[in-house]
Amino acid sequence: MPYEYVTSFNPKKLQKMQDPEATQAVLQEIETLAGQTAPVAGDQINQWLGLLAQSEIMAQKWKGGGNLIEVYPSGKKNEDRIMMSVSNGVVDIQDVGISRH
Repeated sequence: MPYEYVTSFNPKKLQKMQDPEATQAVLQEIETLAGQTAPVAGDQINQWLGLLAQSEIMAQKWKGGGNLIEVYPSGKKNEDRIMMSVSNGVVDIQDVGISRH
């Protein structure tokens, strides 16, 4: 059984990104990976960090902890971000936006 892919962000936020096309392409890749990947019984965050790295998508575990991954759809020099959570076989794109750092 593959991961369930859900989004809980406002799609209008994509238009405010610095590179909305790159962000949309990464979101599509994440959705594709979710449909092709069975959840592991253990650390699903590390499973996803590996999947993203194999797809040459820059990401890291969010420093705030929990089940969040911060994705850099256009690399770290660009401020666009995707926040996704991975837990219990569900990939949830929680938010997209400009970094507040």
